[in-house]
Amino acid sequence: MKAFIFDMDGVLVDSEKQWKLCEGTYFRTMIPHWTDHDHHKIVGMGVVDLYHWLVEEYAIKKPKGEFLAECHTLAEDIYGRKVTYTAGAGPFLAMLRRSGVKIGLASSSPRVWIDIVLERFVLTKTFGAIASGDETPGKTKPAPDLYLLCAERLGVLPHECIAIEDSAPGVKAAKAAGMACAAFRNGHNDEQDLSAADYEFESFAELSGRFKIRPPARG
Repeated sequence: MKAFIFDMDGVLVDSEKQWKLCEGTYFRTMIPHWTDHDHHKIVGMGVVDLYHWLVEEYAIKKPKGEFLAECHTLAEDIYGRKVTYTAGAGPFLAMLRRSGVKIGLASSSPRVWIDIVLERFVLTKTFGAIASGDETPGKTKPAPDLYLLCAERLGVLPHECIAIEDSAPGVKAAKAAGMACAAFRNGHNDEQDLSAADYEFESFAELSGRFKIRPPARG
């Protein structure tokens, strides 16, 4: 494989867990009967696509601009203060960089949210290409567009990539893009059907052992 392309939420940081903790209170202001089952339906969805889904499914009346502004306020707190960096992700990324493998990030989150994470955890120079949800409006995961865009920017073909995902929509997006997919069981996504992935892993140390990536030979 020439490239690894990472999802962000639930893979690099525990933001899916943090969103679930706070969004129930927020969504119940619009949808009083909101439950964990509803949350499971929106994991991996971009915020603009989420708004249109809520309008279609629950006929919410909140204006789009107001909804996006309120979600951004939540995101600033979640990404800027609450999330933690996934154990083992840093060493795994460093190993990929030393080996010469290309590294990309394909996230349904808006670029401004991604940048909060990259800056907070000193990852701004880690990824050779980034594809964000605001670049593919209406076509975030489970559509393949984000992964295809990221692969194009990395200069690799989809079948030369391994996508790292934690959600059913994310796995579906990666496979629809023609990529191999490793699904991360992060301790908070047991309800997600990841069976379409090529394999599952529970730690980055486990993933590292599977691929046995080494630095390129000197010559």
